[in-house]
Amino acid sequence: MRSRLRLAAPWKALFTLAIVFAVSAASIRILLPPGVGPESYRFPTGTLFFAAAAYGVYRACYFHPYFRSGYRAWLATTPWTVDKPLPFGPIELDWPDVVVLGALILMYAVVPDHQSARIIAVFLFFHGLFLTISIYNAANHVPAYAALFGLGLMVRLWPQPWACALTGVVVYLIEYDGLRISLRSFPWAATDSPTPVEDAERTTFDPARASCGWPYDRLLKDPQQAPGAPETRPEAPFRPAGIGTNLEEMPWHRLLGTKLDYLMWSLLLGWWASCFGPILAEQDRYPTFLSIATLAVVSISFITRLSLYKMGYASPIGEWGRIRTGRWIIPGHDVFALALVLIPIAPALTFWGLVVNGVPWRIAGPIALSVALFVALATPPGLRRWRLVGRHRLVPGQARSAAGS
Repeated sequence: MRSRLRLAAPWKALFTLAIVFAVSAASIRILLPPGVGPESYRFPTGTLFFAAAAYGVYRACYFHPYFRSGYRAWLATTPWTVDKPLPFGPIELDWPDVVVLGALILMYAVVPDHQSARIIAVFLFFHGLFLTISIYNAANHVPAYAALFGLGLMVRLWPQPWACALTGVVVYLIEYDGLRISLRSFPWAATDSPTPVEDAERTTFDPARASCGWPYDRLLKDPQQAPGAPETRPEAPFRPAGIGTNLEEMPWHRLLGTKLDYLMWSLLLGWWASCFGPILAEQDRYPTFLSIATLAVVSISFITRLSLYKMGYASPIGEWGRIRTGRWIIPGHDVFALALVLIPIAPALTFWGLVVNGVPWRIAGPIALSVALFVALATPPGLRRWRLVGRHRLVPGQARSAAGS
C-alpha cells in the first residue's frame, strides 16, 4: 500500500505547490486586514487549481501506454490482456487519488467562501481531456465524441461548481468505457514501433513505389502506389473501411476520418464556443470572442484550401488569356474555387437567416461557426481527384509527391 501511494503521484511537485500555496496564503493573512474576500486569494487559489490540473494530466498520461512509447513497446511483447492489471499502475482512478484530492480540498478550505467542488471539477476536466486523446486515437470514436461534448458542458457549468463536478463524473464513466475498448484492442498497430521485419520492408527498394522527382511523380498511372499514399501506410484500428482508398481524400481525411467525423468536429467547435458564452458574457466579451473565432476559422480554412490546390498547379491559361479568349471560367480547373466561395458565404448566410427568423445571436453565432468548419472540411472536389482529372498545368513548387498527399 505504501509503495502504491508513493508511485501514484509526483509528490515532489505537489509538495512544492503546497509550499507555494501555504506561503502565499499566510502572507495574505498577515499583511491584509481580517475579513478580506476570496478575490484577495486569487494566487493561492490558482496554485491549487494548477496542482489539480497538473495531477489530472499526470494520472491520464503517466500510466497509459499510449503516451509512453517504451512502455507500449515493452507491453506489446508480454502476454498482458485487458483483464489483467497494468504492470506500472492502473489508469483508472484509485484510492490514492482520493488522498491527493482530499489534501488539495483541505488546503482550499483556508480560502474564504471556498467551493471544494471546483478542485474536483478541475481535476476531472484535465484528466478527461487528455484521456480522450488516447481514446480517440486508439478506440472507437463514439466515446471520445461523447466525452468531448461532456467536457464542453463542464465549461458551461463552471459557475455552478457541484453541477460541473457531477458532469465530470459522468464524463469519466463514459471515458472508462472507451478506455476498456481501447485497451481491449492492444497492441495498437498504428502507434506501436515498427518491427525489424517492417523496417526491412520499408527500406527495401521498390521501383513501383520509388520517388522519381518532379514532375514524374505527378504522372503516375496509379496514385495508390505513390510514395506515401494511404495504401503504403498502416491503417489505424477501428478506422472505417474505405478511408484512404478513394480519390476524394484530403490531407485531413486520414486524421479526422469520414464526413460524419467532419460533422462531429464541426458540431463540437460550435458547442464549445457556446459553452464559453456564459463565462465570457459576464465581461461582455462573448460577441468579440465569436467574431474572432469565426474570422480565424474562415481565414485559415480559405488559405489552407487555396494553397493545397494551387501549390504546384496552375490554370491552363493565364488571366489575360481568359479575357482574350472569352473563357473567363474553366469548369475543370475552377471547380476548386467552389469551397473558397462557400467558406465565407455559408456561415454569413446561416447567421443572417437564423437571426432574421428570431434565433438569438448567442445561438446563431456558434451554429455559423460550425457551418464554416464543416464547409471547409467537406466541400468537394477532392484534392487527389482534382489533381488527376482537373484541367490544370503542372508548375514547380512542391518538393513532395503530389499524388501522395
